[in-house]
Amino acid sequence: MRKNLKKAAAFVVILTMLMSLGACGKSEDKKEGKKDSTNAVSDEDKTFTAALGVMPSNFDPTNLVGAGDMNASRTCYEPLVEEVRGTTELEPWLAESYEVPDAKTYIFKLREGVKFADGTDLNAEAVVYSYNRAMAFVSSISTLVQEIESVEATDDMTVTIKLKSDNSGFLYNVAKIGIISPTWCKENESDGDWAQAYCARHSCGTGAYQISGYEEDQYYTMEKFEDYWGGWKDNQIDTIQTLIVKDNATQIQMLNSGEVDKLQIPITENLDILEANENIDVLTEESLQTNIFTFNTKKAPFDNLLVRQAVTLAMDYEGVKDNVYNGKATVPSGFMPAKFAEHDDSIPQQSQNLEKAKELMEQSGVGECNISVHLCEGSDDQVQMAQILQANLAEIGITLEVKVMPWLSMVEENSSPDTAPELSALNMGAFTGDSVFFLKQNFHSMYSGQPYNWSFYENPKFDEAIDKATATVDEKEKQEYLNTAQNILVDDCAALYITSPDSVEAINNKYQGFKIHPLDYYYSIRFYQISIGE
Repeated sequence: MRKNLKKAAAFVVILTMLMSLGACGKSEDKKEGKKDSTNAVSDEDKTFTAALGVMPSNFDPTNLVGAGDMNASRTCYEPLVEEVRGTTELEPWLAESYEVPDAKTYIFKLREGVKFADGTDLNAEAVVYSYNRAMAFVSSISTLVQEIESVEATDDMTVTIKLKSDNSGFLYNVAKIGIISPTWCKENESDGDWAQAYCARHSCGTGAYQISGYEEDQYYTMEKFEDYWGGWKDNQIDTIQTLIVKDNATQIQMLNSGEVDKLQIPITENLDILEANENIDVLTEESLQTNIFTFNTKKAPFDNLLVRQAVTLAMDYEGVKDNVYNGKATVPSGFMPAKFAEHDDSIPQQSQNLEKAKELMEQSGVGECNISVHLCEGSDDQVQMAQILQANLAEIGITLEVKVMPWLSMVEENSSPDTAPELSALNMGAFTGDSVFFLKQNFHSMYSGQPYNWSFYENPKFDEAIDKATATVDEKEKQEYLNTAQNILVDDCAALYITSPDSVEAINNKYQGFKIHPLDYYYSIRFYQISIGE
């Protein structure tokens, strides 16, 4: 029997009330009915319940806005090539094979026998439609397709993509473009909108699970697609229900009590409670993530390099590591996470030097000033980082106002340096496995005011190094260009590089096959790979 959504919602309300009355202690209750792996799999076991801090704004594969959107979209829609979970490697997916005759040309041979959820067949025209649709939008996906010159159906099952310029890392972009049913989209269009309004709350991809229901700010569900091309085994998940639980501590208590099976938040507290629970596996991996506060380099006082340098030296990085992430983090050396193979290890770690920071502020001539930092709601770690910075900046004559707001509001205000605040928080996980793109998306001038160059950073020398790294297929040359780019970002203090937190995730251990994925902040799960019991 499926877990009851109303019961789960009621649990959230009751637990929140209890938490408001006093501190939550360790739960002594273990999940009832925990089954030996030799027992038959029950219907309830086949329903996987997750907790997510924010309702996805969109299920559309090529109109994603926030990180929470990826949880559903990555499940419902599949790309031509896919990321091997737990790595940055790629493997053929909807394309059974591909050729790259040069760094501008990518040819994909599609897999036979794949159907969309509406029963129509995957073919080359569906891929062409999906890419043209992606190129018609302005979203986080736009940065992945704007270098495409043409997408053509060479024959019914072959697609050729031509780029405007050489890009040796383009396959990583392909892994992020979900393919959607053109028939379904055209049936649900409204005034030529490519069915954006309808796709925001419905799905029709080739993925193993599809959207089956939702209630705004409460939950959404996905049911298995019976005709999925990969086939099904008896011990796989039938239903995925995601509860919207905005309070992190409540999520942790729900996992500990067995009301949910997985969290979709950075776990920084109460690890001892989860680790003591015999029904829960707590997994930790070094991440490809750097949490930053962007400097609005077009607005005073951060149009002044000396002020950016002063703030960089004022930050208590070790305090963030120890107090926000309980030691499960790395103090970064510039923007690129150390886990990337292309990271320049000669760059020293960020470090605090308040006396030097005070000297630089005096040299800047700015004097005492007031600034604001805007944070995304539901991100407790951002709030704690901002509070530490607030105390640090007070010592060098800067008053910091902290404001928490919806993600969409942050995206809108950061479209222009005039409307953007002095500082904005970004927990930047690697979107693709391409280290060049990781730097490019945040600091290349072509993305100024787009996701995610919210520093409005523009440096021709940085752009040149990144452009050359993008074009070359010689690994030694690429590394040289990347080292140049990384050092420019450090010298320019293009952002405040605060911490690289470890990925710490917890899951009910009756489910097997889950792997922490280093890409996609907000923790991409391939539910199809998860089995129940042995």
